[in-house]
Amino acid sequence: MPVRWEWVAVLWWVVAGCDCASSHSIEDAGPTDAELVDATHDQGCGAAECEDAALCVSEGSACGPADECCSGACVGDICTRPCGEVDAACGAHTDCCSGHCAGSDGERCVGTGLCTCAPPPPCRGTGEGCRADEDCCNGLCDRPGGVADGTCARLDDCLSAGEPCAMAGLNGSCCSFLCLDTDGTGPRCQPLSGCRASDELCASDAECCSGVCEQTATTEDGRPIRRCVINGSCFPPGALCEPFTTGDCCPNGGGDSGCNLTRDGTRRCFGDDDACTAAGQACVADEECCTFAFPALRCQPGPSGGSVCCLSADEPCALGDACCSGVCAPGADGATRCASACVPDGGVCRSDAECCGCGCDRRGASDGVCTSDPSRCGGCTGPSLGQPCDPGGEPCCDGPEVECVSTGEVPTCRLVP
Repeated sequence: MPVRWEWVAVLWWVVAGCDCASSHSIEDAGPTDAELVDATHDQGCGAAECEDAALCVSEGSACGPADECCSGACVGDICTRPCGEVDAACGAHTDCCSGHCAGSDGERCVGTGLCTCAPPPPCRGTGEGCRADEDCCNGLCDRPGGVADGTCARLDDCLSAGEPCAMAGLNGSCCSFLCLDTDGTGPRCQPLSGCRASDELCASDAECCSGVCEQTATTEDGRPIRRCVINGSCFPPGALCEPFTTGDCCPNGGGDSGCNLTRDGTRRCFGDDDACTAAGQACVADEECCTFAFPALRCQPGPSGGSVCCLSADEPCALGDACCSGVCAPGADGATRCASACVPDGGVCRSDAECCGCGCDRRGASDGVCTSDPSRCGGCTGPSLGQPCDPGGEPCCDGPEVECVSTGEVPTCRLVP
């Protein structure tokens, strides 16, 4: 067969012009265009928006207006898993925007049968039936011997946040003394903003005004029941005081000295005495401010812009009245610090007063996250207990027990006697 010299010449030119020492082999070749497109779709990042998967932000990472999460959901500046709306199919609570994946009987999904996302039911009170800790306001579903169906643990002393209470208003059956109907399902004990007061359920010392979270009892299935307890002969800053409790506020044990009215209408210890200016009160110079409880207390612009004794952002706090922003919110460790402003959606919260949106989406006594979804806030879009309000504007939520009161530096929604 005759040799085609033109093909030999072409082959020689290709081999001679090839930098074979630095070329990738076929096995080392990069992904094809089709593979890149498939990868970006797998990451939740469309080919029209991303050239490759590295341009989208993974779940759990920080995100912003200019970023695109691989999941397609950026909540509270963190990429999260997209959630299903009501009636969407689900297999776990985390699949649902409402946080509640229910079976056909309306109870929590147990992994069998068809489950769908449903509106979150109210948490269940002491002694009510349950299947998991998350069902109970106190976070303890008592199931001796590991039985499937149990009862929410029966706790001694006062009722924790979320528990049903008999009469709205100031109610001594609640550890917080706050009993309000916030969603139309009946009055329930409400949490105080800031640190947890004495007898509230807790998980760590950092959550408590006293700095002590202690086991006080045991459930029938052998688990500890932990509450905040007073550590010392006087009540620490943030603790409830007269007429709710009998005892003196630190530091001087001088009767009701340092027991002041807060923005939500309760009376709590501020750590001041008659010789200095309390947190949240008008001042002229730093030297006036009481620093026993809050060493960083300074005379500076408060929530309304006027000079008051208050704490700057990121300083440890016991209650919002001590912060220049008016917001004392918990962190991931449960400890409370002054925020620079209200907490945005997705941020950790303990009460509605801390949030920019319509409320704090929580289950019972546990901390929650701020939200702007009215369906998670009982449908009210007005200011909540402890938040600034306009006496001539939108009414406070949770009336008639809560009203906009003009006394103090800033009008706030307060519990009325």
